[in-house]
Amino acid sequence: MLTSFKILVLNYSYEPLQFCSAKRAVVMVLSGRAEQVECDGYCIRTPNSTYPLPAVIRILKMVKRKRRSRVAFSKKNILRRDNYTCQYCGVSKHPLTVDHVLPKSRGGKTDWFNVVVACKPCNLKKSNRTLAEMGISLRRHPARPDLHWMHFVVPSGPESHVRIWKKYLPERVFNRYSVN
Repeated sequence: MLTSFKILVLNYSYEPLQFCSAKRAVVMVLSGRAEQVECDGYCIRTPNSTYPLPAVIRILKMVKRKRRSRVAFSKKNILRRDNYTCQYCGVSKHPLTVDHVLPKSRGGKTDWFNVVVACKPCNLKKSNRTLAEMGISLRRHPARPDLHWMHFVVPSGPESHVRIWKKYLPERVFNRYSVN
């Protein structure tokens, strides 16, 4: 249970930083590096005592984060941008990969504007052809994500945890990603 439950970690200023395992969160609280902000009734029992399992913790020292001027181009960020959904057929259940809209062999570049998420069947069917040759269109045209794009995915968890997390995370995080 302690490795499967996720806990929201806030900076000293209550800014969301990341999610960590419940085990890590409990260690941080018991060692005095963090404080429990919210709990929803789950407990950890030992032979001698009972400890509440936090849903949200706050680090007691300010963590300075680098502010990037733009989102890094990577396969993981392409998948996040396209919401883990094939941009040709709209399916998200098949194994996913990335595809060049204009194939590299025809001068297509590897950048935010030419790479999209594709399921393996669509990627194999499209092969080395253009969208016009295939007679298909994209669900959403590729673009560089904006600077305020959130960098983490909300993990699944108990409904009570998700309700608590909604107080601390922007609504767009829950709209972009599927939650429980």
